[in-house]
Amino acid sequence: MIRFLFAPLLLLLSLLSACQFDAGTVICEDGTGPQLPVPTTIRELQTQLGAARQTFTYTPGQANTFVGSQRTVVTIPGDAFVRNGRPLTVPIQLTLREIYRRADMVLSNTPTVAYGAALESAGEVFLRAEQDTAVRMSPGAIIQIQTQNPPNLVSRDSMQLFVSGPAGGTCFSWYLNPDFGSGMTPTPTGNLISIGSALYNSGIGWFNCDRFYYTPSALPIVVNVPGTNIDPTTNTSVFAVFRDFNGAVAVCDFTPPNTFRAAQMPQGARVSIVVMRTVDNKLYYGRQDGTLQAGVPFTPALNEISVAALLTELNTL
Repeated sequence: MIRFLFAPLLLLLSLLSACQFDAGTVICEDGTGPQLPVPTTIRELQTQLGAARQTFTYTPGQANTFVGSQRTVVTIPGDAFVRNGRPLTVPIQLTLREIYRRADMVLSNTPTVAYGAALESAGEVFLRAEQDTAVRMSPGAIIQIQTQNPPNLVSRDSMQLFVSGPAGGTCFSWYLNPDFGSGMTPTPTGNLISIGSALYNSGIGWFNCDRFYYTPSALPIVVNVPGTNIDPTTNTSVFAVFRDFNGAVAVCDFTPPNTFRAAQMPQGARVSIVVMRTVDNKLYYGRQDGTLQAGVPFTPALNEISVAALLTELNTL
């Protein structure tokens, strides 16, 4: 896999070396940005730039251990899966995704919010046999996922296991793990997630180690996005990235024509509001840093940007 990715990476680096980044806009010697594909919708942007899908081969009949690119360790027993009620006899492909950075939370649309309240994340992990929906976990089997604490984690206290909610809509949310046969325990370097068959077979794919970021007072975040024909389902995405802890929330409660809100956010929190828009095959980006205060909305200015420059900007979050 590394061999196949090396040539495109060299091409991208050669393009970037002839470019100059300034104030959220990339300018190259020929007046253009690196010729990376410009997504036509926000969902396409998240598919294109979100956390990478890593594929591992699971071999039945033996213990399997996989290590992701962000050092997540997955351990699966040899009798973990069945198909149509019968033990597997042939290898299957498993998909692993890892999110530890705030930029990846934004690009993957997996914000740290549950029940309308902000969370601090110690790591989000996706694990499924995506290409074989008939595969299910065997009763009594346990998959273990060892996460690694991100360097900007403020506190490890009160961490709990959260799982992803039903797909659909524009507002992603986490929910406390409902399965007594699954859970998580802290380790010296991170957390050990244990996934039982009831949780896996319910269709859950994303798992998150989180704690509620409690605050004595909460306020809504209000963002007014400049532009016309704003649609959060197709062309506009708004996030508030917290500067003082490892978390980001989608500002996704939309009121036409251009106002976005997120409720119950910590008053006085330092945030970076980021807006991404896809309009007429062009990509636009805006960022506004500030402090969450009552009655003070955010209105970031938007500028056209290349995909490569967008990645550079978000990696500073």
